[in-house]
Amino acid sequence: MLGKLLKYDLKANFKFLAIFYILALIFAAITRILFAVGDSLFLIILAYVFNGATIAMIANILINNLMRLWVYFKSNLYGDEGYLMHTLPVPRRNLYLSKFLMGLITLITSTVIVIVVMAIAWLTPESFEGLKNLLSPMASMLDSTAVKLVLAMVVIVLLEIMAMLFSGYTGIILGFKKLANRVRWSVLFGLICYVMTQVIIVVGILILAGVNPEIGEPLLSSELAIPDISVLKPVFILSILLYVIMIGVNYLISERLFRKINLD
Repeated sequence: MLGKLLKYDLKANFKFLAIFYILALIFAAITRILFAVGDSLFLIILAYVFNGATIAMIANILINNLMRLWVYFKSNLYGDEGYLMHTLPVPRRNLYLSKFLMGLITLITSTVIVIVVMAIAWLTPESFEGLKNLLSPMASMLDSTAVKLVLAMVVIVLLEIMAMLFSGYTGIILGFKKLANRVRWSVLFGLICYVMTQVIIVVGILILAGVNPEIGEPLLSSELAIPDISVLKPVFILSILLYVIMIGVNYLISERLFRKINLD
């Protein structure tokens, strides 16, 4: 039954997101073509117009993905649809697990689409080499490669967005336990949950800096000198680990809170 719930949730959300995916891919392809064949002022101006449209669509994919997931979570579980959803012969934890998995899948998909769009629009052999040459010195200091460094950055950004999403889920669950002004309470609780995740990340990095002088001295030094970038490797690893742990803990807490709800 969980599979059917997840299929229903994914279909409802991808039907909405597919519009932005398709438009972003089309604009990216047109941008690539116009920059490749642009030999007149008109075509160059048109290329920059579609270039701006591509950037806007990338932002729309990420923003609308988050907003859509929050709105869908609220309407499907706490709105009119909630009366139907909570009468289904499934454990209540499966209702929340379906939304949790849906969030993971759609955000990962949106991230992949954004990377593909960027590659279609702007990635050329020259730009690839330029990016590689730019990141290679930093990657060498981290005892890594440029590709691994980019992947680490993408993973951290994706985990950050996931932390925002699931903080919003928790905020909605807590907000709808109130008798009035539930949406306002949901926003407030969601913001508090998100701030708490950022505080935990900062505290974790400070603890790491405190127990490891090689990391602490360059990070906490009052001097304005550029620190040895090699200290970022353990910071990246710790940040990823903390995000994964917090998302897991958030799921466990939110799933328990979700067991007792008040519908509109």
